[in-house]
Amino acid sequence: MHTLLSNTLQEKVKDLVPNLGKKLLQAGPIISSALALTPAGPLAALTGQSLDFAKRFFPEEDTLEKTFQKLSEILEREKRRFVIIVDDIDRLSPDEALAIFRVVKSVGRLPNVMYLLVFDRELAEKAIKERYPSEGPHFLEKIIQASVEVPVPLRTDLNHAVLMSIEKICGPLDESKKTRILNSFYDVVAPYINTPRHVVRFQNAISVSWPAIANEISLADFIALETLRLYEPSLFQAIRSNKSKLCGLDSQNNPRAENKFLSFLDDVHENKKDTAKLALQRLFPRMEDINYVEGFLKKWDAERRVCIEKHFDTYFRLSLSSEALSIKRIDEIIEHIDEPDYVHEIFREAALSRRRSGTSMIPILLDELITHASKIEKGKVQPFLNAIFEIHDDIDLDIDEDRGMYAVGDTSRRYHWLIRSLTRDRFTIAERTDLYLAATRNASLGWLVDFVSSAKSDYSERKAPRREEDCLIRQDAIQELVQRAVASIRSAASDNQLLLHRDLLSILYFWRDFLGNDPAEVRMWTDALLDNGEALVILAKAFTGESWSYAQGGFGRLGDNVATRNSTVRIDENTDIIDQEKFRLKLEELQSNGRLQENDQRLVDEFLNTWKNKLEVKDEDIF
Repeated sequence: MHTLLSNTLQEKVKDLVPNLGKKLLQAGPIISSALALTPAGPLAALTGQSLDFAKRFFPEEDTLEKTFQKLSEILEREKRRFVIIVDDIDRLSPDEALAIFRVVKSVGRLPNVMYLLVFDRELAEKAIKERYPSEGPHFLEKIIQASVEVPVPLRTDLNHAVLMSIEKICGPLDESKKTRILNSFYDVVAPYINTPRHVVRFQNAISVSWPAIANEISLADFIALETLRLYEPSLFQAIRSNKSKLCGLDSQNNPRAENKFLSFLDDVHENKKDTAKLALQRLFPRMEDINYVEGFLKKWDAERRVCIEKHFDTYFRLSLSSEALSIKRIDEIIEHIDEPDYVHEIFREAALSRRRSGTSMIPILLDELITHASKIEKGKVQPFLNAIFEIHDDIDLDIDEDRGMYAVGDTSRRYHWLIRSLTRDRFTIAERTDLYLAATRNASLGWLVDFVSSAKSDYSERKAPRREEDCLIRQDAIQELVQRAVASIRSAASDNQLLLHRDLLSILYFWRDFLGNDPAEVRMWTDALLDNGEALVILAKAFTGESWSYAQGGFGRLGDNVATRNSTVRIDENTDIIDQEKFRLKLEELQSNGRLQENDQRLVDEFLNTWKNKLEVKDEDIF
């Protein structure tokens, strides 16, 4: 306020204002509340103290009347007027609102000073009536000389103002997403925007929260959740705390169960429960009264909706995870997806990066490419397939292989999902055959064998009859692929590179299968390895597997909460790709000669013990 006053005027009133403040201090705690909200706010902190403190702090001078008179004479000589604006009075408690009116009434006669009071008349009169039932509107009439009624804004104008705010802050609405954005706006946002103040509050909120996650999430979900954060904080927190109950599809197949809303609507006002329920359904499809099929998850994932678990947290921490790929980054990758060197580089970078879980970024990269496969132009699919077929084995890491009872997939399985997303419904069977024949020419061994096995199994007699259009390639091209895979295996076996492959065991079985289930050639190669100590350890590791189990509980016994890992031996009476008896005897010799490194010794000991236990259990079953 002082910045508006001339130096001369400041000098004249500098002693009068503290003196006037002293007199107001004696009005007690009610005036204190009022002063805290005015330019005299610094004085308010003193009003709760005793009058003795006021006397010590201020010198004893003129009475309130004399101080007021001096201040009036000074202001009357000013050639300008002063306007004091007091806004949002209706947001105060009744006692605070009354205090403001009393202060204005007390000092309102100062010359050249006008007061602009902004408030909701209905709420103010209600507050006055609570304290003075007989006064009502007459109380305000004694204070306010002229009043201007601001018309209630039209719903159309409020909606327009909010939508303009959204477009200004978040950018123009995407035509392909506009329907869902507007559904979210009219069902969730609009019911809570009833005054210009609400418009401003909403605009201020999204102007802070949107820039940090711009274009990384669904705008429709963002504006709905921001509205709930502002006006239904208990519901917002309930959503935040129940990711597993809200994301994905309803596994209970009971979409009409009303009790699914109970824990979310407890603290929502009765007249807003229908709106809150509709908000939950707009945000989380599993809360709707229908069952969605699995295919919708891919669409929702591409839209980065809050109902997809991997995107859920972004909406609440207001930042993109360092382990996630931004839309900008994904678009950049897709733009250069037909450049083999570029593809190899980004995949190698992803393989070297480590997430907090210990896995690499390969699963994240592949999952995003699966989600956005439709964005890759048809003309870029062939060079992209060539690049990823070639690099597969270099980025197929043990750390990325899901383990346990609820394992989802590994790099190879994600490759299968990706190539099907790229080619299904976009290429004919003849076009797909040409694509894959070209891509497998320089494919890495592990992926080539895996791919050929999958293509071959499409025509297996054990599978239900299927249309050729649903298969990876034409049936008449299978034999060419099989020959290509066998040639690649033989080449790797000739210099023992095959022995070092992480998928050694599965390749050995595919080798046998590709030769009409004849194990002779595979057996010749493995038999030659049994006199080599290093090869024996590698084979023992390859034939070591794992299983997961947990106790169900019952009959008074508690069950397990987590699964237990168990080592297994992947050899039985049908194993024909190795001489079992010679393999076991050679391993026992190696076990007892004391020449093994500590880790190798532990591996061989565990393998032989597990194998021995398996044979003993088999003998017990026979007898």
